[in-house]
This record gives sequence, structure tokens and C-alpha cells, in this order.
Amino acid sequence: MDKWIFSSEKVPEHRKLVYSKDELVQRLSEIRERGWITLTSHRQDKDGGLGNTLEDLLHILENNIPIADYGEFELKTHRTSSNSLISLFRFEPLPGRVIPRLLINYGWQIPKYGPMERSLRIDIDAAGFSERGFVARINDELKRVELHFDSTKVPDTVDYRSWLEEVRRRTGLSDLEPVPYWTFDGLENKVRQKIKNMVYVSMDTSAEGGKQKTRIARAQLLQGADLSRLLDGIEKGWLQIEFNARTHHNHGTGFRTWERNWPDLYSSSELLLS
Repeated sequence: MDKWIFSSEKVPEHRKLVYSKDELVQRLSEIRERGWITLTSHRQDKDGGLGNTLEDLLHILENNIPIADYGEFELKTHRTSSNSLISLFRFEPLPGRVIPRLLINYGWQIPKYGPMERSLRIDIDAAGFSERGFVARINDELKRVELHFDSTKVPDTVDYRSWLEEVRRRTGLSDLEPVPYWTFDGLENKVRQKIKNMVYVSMDTSAEGGKQKTRIARAQLLQGADLSRLLDGIEKGWLQIEFNARTHHNHGTGFRTWERNWPDLYSSSELLLS
């Protein structure tokens, strides 16, 4: 298999870029030694700008890196200044058109979006109920992760009381029907395709002269994510399922966690750059 290392041009689409681990460390070190790098103009205001810029610098066509003798690794970047949740992958629940149905029955108005727009922004896990009464449940018998609703878990405040009355009028206050779910098989495929192995790069950022700049701070090689670890995270609450939709735009249902939980999600971790 051909290697395209340290090329000054984008790798041709018909060729496969493969790094050895040592070559990857060397290339990341060279990029870090360049110091602050300005994000190109079309990356300035995009959430994926850091990752896209690093992909360009590594000369990879997609957000994965084949590493000789190791396999495929997802490339993921994160700002060192941020403690926010990190998106692992997006995966819509079954059965079909769950999100539009949830928006109609359980969405709420946000004034800046206008009276015809509803929002559904909730983070759930199986460790406890969200403020709007939603919770995840691991159903080992049916081999799936389920979304449930319990109106008695909603705080008795003016805002939530008004929303709950709307829910009662639209669909009633019983549990969700049908129950939204993700199959174990589907989740296992997502883990294998998206996050089983990861090159995780923490990046410093700054703004200077109206330009966004970045530099590599550190990098890790993470290996061995699997379904059992993912389910354990949902069960214990260190892995969140995020619904982020509005009436006219669904950002997708995300599975997310914090950087501090890499030892829980991955069986092994190696520091490439510190």
C-alpha cells in the first residue's frame, strides 16, 4: 500500500494515505512546531474548522487516518479551553420520524424563533430524569436503548407547569407511544464505524486581527471502544444522548461525553504528544 507522507499537495482521491504511528507523531510534531496557524477563510466561523484545518495539514481526505498495523482511526479535535461535551456520533432513533413527532407533542416555544417554531433540546441518560421528564432505559431483553417520559418527574414550576399542560392537551401525560429506541446492533455498528479507535487532538485557539488561529497542544491514541462501554456510560450518566431539533431544522441526535471519560470508553490510551 502506497504511503503519502508530508506531501505538499492534497493527496489524490484515488490514493490511500497511510501513516505509521511514528510518522504520525513526527507529522503532528512538525505541525505543532509551526506554532499558531490561521484557519483558512472558509473555516473561520464553522464548528468543524479545527478538525478540517488539521485534516488539511495532515493531507487526509476524510476524518479518518489509516495507521499501518493499527487500522482505521477517527480524527477528532477539541479546544483546550472548552469543557463542553464532545460529540462521538449522531444516530437517529427508531421507529421512523421520531423527531418530528416529539417536536409536535413535546416541543416548546422559544421567543426568538417565532410563534410557529418549536424547540426540542434535551440531554438524557439512564442515571436520572431530565428536567422535562425524559430518561434513557437499557432494555436487555429487547436489546435496545429506549427513551421514556414520566410527567411526575417534571418540576412543579410556572414555566414547566405551562409546558406540561400543553403536552397534556396535545398527546396526554402517559409514557411515549411508540417508544423511541436504538438497537444494540445499530449502536454497535456506529461504535465500530465511528469511534472504535481515535486520534484525539487538543488544540489551543486564539483570535488575532479578526482571524481565528489554532495550534496543537497534545494528542492521544485511543483504542478499544465497544458497545458494553457505551451502554455503561449511558447507564451511569457519563455518556449523554442529545436531542437538538427545531421545527424547521434537526441538528441530529448526538451521543456525547466528556474528555475525562476516555479511560471509561476506551480500553487503552497512549499519549502521542504532550
